[in-house]
Amino acid sequence: MALVVAVVAVLVLALLPRGHVVRYAQVKPPVPAAGLKLKYKVDGVNRVAKLQSDLVIGPGSLETEIDLITGDLKGDLTLPPSSGYFIVFGFMPNTAKVELIPTAQVVGKISAGQIKANSQLHIKLSDVHVDGQFLDVGPDCKTETPASIDLEGPFDLAKIPMKATFTIPAFAGCRGAERLDPLFTGLISGPDNKLDMTLTAQL
Repeated sequence: MALVVAVVAVLVLALLPRGHVVRYAQVKPPVPAAGLKLKYKVDGVNRVAKLQSDLVIGPGSLETEIDLITGDLKGDLTLPPSSGYFIVFGFMPNTAKVELIPTAQVVGKISAGQIKANSQLHIKLSDVHVDGQFLDVGPDCKTETPASIDLEGPFDLAKIPMKATFTIPAFAGCRGAERLDPLFTGLISGPDNKLDMTLTAQL
């Protein structure tokens, strides 16, 4: 067998043009992947400052990738609609379906045991009832611009508690039988809204 291999090698070399240099490909070792992909269950509570009412958020999901070298992270957030119950003017009950609609990926960074992340979300209202009576707000009643929410908390792969204080922008597109943008902006929009979220790793 060794003789056959030697003969084949001689024939191959003989067929090469004179002066041809045989080059051996250098095999580079694989570069280790720096990204760690994780999926989290997302639960939270949003305290709406002007209404002094809580909105339960989730359970939703965050599919994220963490760069193990730089600590940078990015992810896709998905949240189901929430059922809101609010008391307006101190006595009038209101209900609504509230959707938090991401407009960009969640981005952030892990450093010194802390995680900071930003989420951009439109807040959309539908199925609104005032004192039990349906209020037509149209199909596109939402914040005019996305709410920018800066979350932070101690980082742990298994469970991450995060907090934020943010501003709810003015509303636009709230029009059924009449224009309702000023009403919702006056009742809901403004600073000092609190958000507590918990991210739980899904194995």
